[in-house]
Amino acid sequence: MNKPNQLNEGLQADDLKYLVDNTIHIDEFNSKMGDPSDVVTLSFKVKDLMPATDLVSFLENGYDFILDADVSSGEIADNERLVFVEVQRRPNVYKYVNEMLDDLNHLTGVKRDEWKFRWYKSSDYQPMNEENFTKSVPQNAAQYEESIKGFNKVKSETEKLNSDIEAIKKLSGLS
Repeated sequence: MNKPNQLNEGLQADDLKYLVDNTIHIDEFNSKMGDPSDVVTLSFKVKDLMPATDLVSFLENGYDFILDADVSSGEIADNERLVFVEVQRRPNVYKYVNEMLDDLNHLTGVKRDEWKFRWYKSSDYQPMNEENFTKSVPQNAAQYEESIKGFNKVKSETEKLNSDIEAIKKLSGLS
């Protein structure tokens, strides 16, 4: 694949150091390339438009397993953009993500054990490793549909419970 000292398209080691956040959001955004049950969407936070564009170019030109990569059309915060990466959802998807993160270490300075991720609308980040990834990220369309339903059911039940708690507080004069 890529050699550590010659990355891609003129990018050199550490060219994106301190510009790419070490957190990855997975399946938080819908795919442009297909049904979300068939495509895993990863998003990276990047400081400024040019580094984000460089990262997209690096990813699209360096990996044949990437279906698409793109930069958010607007800033998500002051001088911050999202880079979206789409890969086919399949049982060995972690292998591809792992390969990409290993290579990104040379470009961003983010060490392999420093990457964290969260899936869908979860609020908790966890270390990016094979065990956590395969436990959290659906590996096929059926798992995706089941996980989304389960996540939304828990969310709905939690919201109902919180609403009930607020109603009890009001009735008892606690709020």
